[in-house]
Amino acid sequence: MHFMVFTETFDAAVMSRFLDRLAGNFDRKIHLVLDRHSAHPSRKVRAWLADHAEKVELHFLPAPAEP
Repeated sequence: MHFMVFTETFDAAVMSRFLDRLAGNFDRKIHLVLDRHSAHPSRKVRAWLADHAEKVELHFLPAPAEP
C-alpha cells in the first residue's frame, strides 16, 4: 500500500505529484484502480500519463448506477 499525505486541496497537481512518487518506487508498470474524482481523469493527469505510459496505467471503477 502506498499513500501520500498532503495539506492542500486534492487536485490534478497533487495527483500528478503522487503519480511521480509512486512511479519512482517500482521497476515495473503500475496498474492503479481509481474512483472518478475529477482530478483523476483531468487534462494534467492525462498528459502526465501520456509521458509515462510505460510506467503507470489507470483503471477506473464504474460509475454508480442511477436509482
